[in-house]
Amino acid sequence: MNRNVVILLLLAAGVFAGVWYAAGKEQAKVVPEAAASPDTGTPAAKVPVAMPVANPAAEVTASAADVMRWTAEVNSNNAGTRAAAIRALADAPRADALPVLHHVLINGEPQVDRPLALQSLRELALGQGDKDGKVREAIREVLYHGDDQNPTLMADAQDALDVVEESELR
Repeated sequence: MNRNVVILLLLAAGVFAGVWYAAGKEQAKVVPEAAASPDTGTPAAKVPVAMPVANPAAEVTASAADVMRWTAEVNSNNAGTRAAAIRALADAPRADALPVLHHVLINGEPQVDRPLALQSLRELALGQGDKDGKVREAIREVLYHGDDQNPTLMADAQDALDVVEESELR
């Protein structure tokens, strides 16, 4: 009788573990959809490594109202809204966007928000320059502190740092 109970408990634990594992796989599939572009529904693409030379005099067309809205939307409960705001901050004035993107890079949701903040910081530095090194400093902070919840972020951060440093050498 005890043997049957033990076998039954082991089977129940196996079923529970299987369901838990499958639910984790389904959630992993949902996360990239949260990063989908709200207007196209397509997943956000990674920024290619070969980027144009930084143009610090590049015209920034975002208004102060846009920047304020994006800054507020970065804290939204809606993942799509957050993702769109994080991406949009790459085109905002550097002085306004940098502190917000740095905060998201360190404290944001590990699977979507942090990688998007890293991409936006890289685009910001490539588009508007990083003469004072603040973007590189933010990226280095991620490298020094590590991220156990998203190990690929470390490799992406190193790539972004390399690209930004190379662009500043030109």
